[in-house]
Amino acid sequence: MQIFVIGFWITNLAYILADKTKSILFAPKSKSKKLDPLDISYENIKILQHSNVSYLGCILDENVSGEAMALNVLKKINMKLMFLYRKNKFLSPQLRRLLCNALIQPHFDYASTAWYPSLNANLKKKLQTMQNKCIRFSLFLGNRTHIGMTEFDKINWLPVNERFMQITSAYVFKFFNNKTPAYIKEVFEPVIDSGRNTKNSFLQLKQPSVKSNFGHFLFLVHNIGISYQKKLKKVKM
Repeated sequence: MQIFVIGFWITNLAYILADKTKSILFAPKSKSKKLDPLDISYENIKILQHSNVSYLGCILDENVSGEAMALNVLKKINMKLMFLYRKNKFLSPQLRRLLCNALIQPHFDYASTAWYPSLNANLKKKLQTMQNKCIRFSLFLGNRTHIGMTEFDKINWLPVNERFMQITSAYVFKFFNNKTPAYIKEVFEPVIDSGRNTKNSFLQLKQPSVKSNFGHFLFLVHNIGISYQKKLKKVKM
């Protein structure tokens, strides 16, 4: 039924540009190799299948692994950091930190809940290494200087993983205080009252499965909510 609705919309309200219209099949890596490729066409226009697509600046890959987005983030940050190093003799410590906050930090944060939780340990380590390079640049440190909590305190930054947890915690807070869009609420399933007091019953949400990358994110959000417990509900915006 949905394909006919799409066809009607295309016929009456839009026009397909073959070079800009893409199709993608989301599936686990173990299953994607066994699946037949998508064969979608409309009025002799074939819509090509891609392994990743860009949506609102966030790269989504077919395995929902976040790898394509992470590599793109690392590339952009490296290019900007190299540019800043070429101009370093004109930059004071305050200006260095300001430029890193404005030009580089947003790359770590943008849509991070869509790609960071699914990354493997190697890519997460590379992201942290890249952030450490930014800290060395901002604080006039040597290339091999160890970056610890002292350096993070000086620059007032959080490590990449903790920054992601902070952003996710903000989403959890907004969810509990009805500040999230409707589509966010739709992904959570309420618990049917069983008369028992459990971790699930506190949040009135079912604990999701971790079998998929998206399930892993929901599981993370659920556990963050449990860790905050009543503190999140008491905080006022």
